[in-house]
Amino acid sequence: MRYFAINRAADYGTNPKFPAEERSTSPPDEDVLAEARARSAEKRKRRAAVLEVLVFGLFVTVIMLTAYQERSPLAFYMTQNVKEQIVGGGFSEITDIESFWGWVENDLIPTTRSAEWYNGRTLAADTVLQDMLTHPLDSVQLRQLRLKQGQLCETPKRLQHVTPLCTMGFTKLTEDIVDYTQGWIRQNETFDTTDPVPCTPTSSTPTSTVSPPVTGADCVSSLLTAEELETPWEYNHGASLIDSFPYFGQHGTYHAGGYNVPLGKTRASGLRLATFLHQRGWLDERTRAVIVELILYNPHANLFSMVTLVVEFTNLGAAFRGAGVVTLRLMQQEAILLLALRAVLAVFILVFVIKEAERLFSRPMEYLRDFWSWVELLVIVIGVATLGVYFNAQSIIDKAAEQRASSSSVLDLYKSAVNWFQVYTYLLALLICCGTLKFIRLLRFNSHVYALTMTIKKSARRVLLFTIIAGIILMAFTQMGNLLFGIKLQDYKNILTSLSSLCTMMLGVFDFDALVDGHYILGPLMFFSYQVLMQFILLSMFMAILMDVYAEESQDPNTDDLQMVGFIRETTSEAAGKANRTLLTVGKRNVIKTARVGAPDLDNSRKFSNVFEELAGKI
Repeated sequence: MRYFAINRAADYGTNPKFPAEERSTSPPDEDVLAEARARSAEKRKRRAAVLEVLVFGLFVTVIMLTAYQERSPLAFYMTQNVKEQIVGGGFSEITDIESFWGWVENDLIPTTRSAEWYNGRTLAADTVLQDMLTHPLDSVQLRQLRLKQGQLCETPKRLQHVTPLCTMGFTKLTEDIVDYTQGWIRQNETFDTTDPVPCTPTSSTPTSTVSPPVTGADCVSSLLTAEELETPWEYNHGASLIDSFPYFGQHGTYHAGGYNVPLGKTRASGLRLATFLHQRGWLDERTRAVIVELILYNPHANLFSMVTLVVEFTNLGAAFRGAGVVTLRLMQQEAILLLALRAVLAVFILVFVIKEAERLFSRPMEYLRDFWSWVELLVIVIGVATLGVYFNAQSIIDKAAEQRASSSSVLDLYKSAVNWFQVYTYLLALLICCGTLKFIRLLRFNSHVYALTMTIKKSARRVLLFTIIAGIILMAFTQMGNLLFGIKLQDYKNILTSLSSLCTMMLGVFDFDALVDGHYILGPLMFFSYQVLMQFILLSMFMAILMDVYAEESQDPNTDDLQMVGFIRETTSEAAGKANRTLLTVGKRNVIKTARVGAPDLDNSRKFSNVFEELAGKI
């Protein structure tokens, strides 16, 4: 071995294939080293960029799998089914207190407590909707919010001869939170509240065929428990501040709490209680809103529906209705897969936190001035909040399942779980949106993406100045629309709806006939002046600003980011070439081995033929 090494060294020193420059032992030139180092650093930088794209692509894939694995395509159809059964009856015909009680006794309770199968056979327990597939998990609950007792406002003196009484709208400051006895009598006042409720049908008592039979003067109140007689008149503060979510109605914001009434666990008990409340005047002139709440479950689709129906009795004398059905999958069938995905999501967020902390502490001012740094921080914050809200919702769901097993009321718990799960869905949607938008930054080596980002960056100041001018003009038309049509058209009833209508008008969605009905001269005049100013002038100016900057950027594509495509192509070609050479080398080796094993030895053949010839001569 040493002999061969000495011969190879000698060949290297004398072989003319190796020039004297390459055989020199002097170090390379500094410029050559600097260029090599720069080239190596650039390759590392580009490899890191490619790796960042792949890692973040995996992160977005994980959150998308997490989001869509929890959703069911049947949720929409269950929502429509619940709306048709509960909201599609006489709910849209409610105009006052009497029609509300008629809807409760003739539609709501019979719909949510079916008594018969399709063939007329009696159900063992009426805890199912009329589709025989959807089950209420708790009683239907009525929640009333009302005004305080006393004179809350005064009629102007010049009009007091018409009526001295005055009522007002609902606010948190005017909400009544006092406990009463039957008939809204204060508990410290001495009135006889033990008189039985008359059972004789009156004009205010519905005579539905599904009403409970009457058997005596005190048939209704005698069949109710003491809790059912007292609870409707006592204020319930509801869930904790953290778990309570307000309902935003057309004429007020209604927080948790109120005078709650569960309408029994059977059809008969619900009808008895509804009749009792109707006759005792549970709803009166101080009632401002009644919220009907119900939680439903379809075990065949594993979906929950939270039903919220609101009737607002305003100081205008009219009733305004609102309905909401939220369908979610609160209990997952593939819990192990989702748990693994959330564990991977937590690992990703932890890695992002460490990475961004290193960048922040190494170059704090440069980091804080970069827009995409704030996007990274937003992704981290939303990711942490998403996991926190999810586990909070799951803890509430587990608690509700335990309470239902012990036959306790679970409506408030499921309502909180649905609300928190909605917040989790919103956060997850925002996380997916931010993560997807970040690909604009990660794919900056594409010429079109680079031109887009640089256009937005360099035109920001000019666009901001233009936005101020456009905003002033838009607000001018907004106020004009509200003042001209606010008392006639719903789309212009306040500043927000007027602003929304004008923004959609700019996108091409409008009702010209409604504007003409609002005012046959000012309506068309406002429409055409707004369209000419916004569509033909301001929008054209906005596009001119962007196109001017885009043209400048598209003429200067020589940036380091745009060389990434060439680097990826070159790296891919090198890898493919190496793989091809490796395959060829392996193939040649296999051919040589096969030739050595299968081919005959020529020397041995010659020797054998010589021996054979000698023997033949002797013979």
